[in-house]
Amino acid sequence: MKIGVAIDGSQNALRAVEHAIKTAGLYTESELKMIYVVDFNTANDERMSKEDTETIRQRVTQPAMELARQAHANTELVIFEGDPAQKIVQYADSTSLDHLVIGSRGLNAVQEMMLGSVSHKVIKEAKCPVTVIK
Repeated sequence: MKIGVAIDGSQNALRAVEHAIKTAGLYTESELKMIYVVDFNTANDERMSKEDTETIRQRVTQPAMELARQAHANTELVIFEGDPAQKIVQYADSTSLDHLVIGSRGLNAVQEMMLGSVSHKVIKEAKCPVTVIK
């Protein structure tokens, strides 16, 4: 069973990781794929150095990877650059994930209509089952 979980450093993402780890534990030989997408379009400062980017990546991915390590989960971290929803869906489809877990950002109805959310876009476009964790 290949289970993907999108991480972005938020508490909702960590809850999604916890859920994905529990789900992976239900299957023998499961694989947990942590998906982190760097979205430079939303970066506040376009002059970020490689060191800044690495520091941010560590801050975002380390807590999720530590949860997986403590659970002895067979885990791989995959990192992409670009539009988060698009990259998550592309990865899920190209690697034939059996299940995808993603945290909810908790947008209200007006924000969702105006902006959309990563989780909403992933639900609409992914071919595999998606669980959204609040």
